[in-house]
Amino acid sequence: MELRQLKTFKAVADQESFTRAAKALHMAQSSVSAQVKALEEELSVRLFDRIGRQITITEAGKSLYDYARRMAEMTREIRSEVSGRDSADAGGTLIIRVPETLASVYMPDIIEAYHRMHPWIRLVFMNCSDTRLKEELNAGKIDLAFLLFETVTFRDMSVKILGTEELVMTAGRNHYFTGKKNITYQDLAGQTLLLPKTD
Repeated sequence: MELRQLKTFKAVADQESFTRAAKALHMAQSSVSAQVKALEEELSVRLFDRIGRQITITEAGKSLYDYARRMAEMTREIRSEVSGRDSADAGGTLIIRVPETLASVYMPDIIEAYHRMHPWIRLVFMNCSDTRLKEELNAGKIDLAFLLFETVTFRDMSVKILGTEELVMTAGRNHYFTGKKNITYQDLAGQTLLLPKTD
């Protein structure tokens, strides 16, 4: 397995196309296909499903993609370190999981400020899912996560409470809740509720 093969595989996955990957890498499409095929043969897995002109990455491909991404990051770090480039200007990618509700409110200003401080860093945001969060963080598939939870207990991980959010309930002006001073859990029975997604 060679680094150039991983780079080519990652380009195909990013572009979702052998043709576009070949153009991005300034390579012949046959060379791109050959490198991916060599990887598949060496690993004894299929990395892409090909349906006509469309390709989709397989589960095995997704696993390899995480390694290819990290290898690309390490390559950039090595070049930055060896060339003596300021670490603040080193390229890289931060993959962050954050609930859409939090992202829409807080992230625009944070992204703008962060980009001014670290213009070389690429930020990738994904909707938050706690089902495999610990495994993703430990495996390096993601770098950071924000959660909207009452309590979070992850061993061997750095967890910090950044703040609290007040949750309020709203209803239409003609709903009978608007005339009640106190609402109990029993009152919610049978009601259609729109709740923030936290997992």
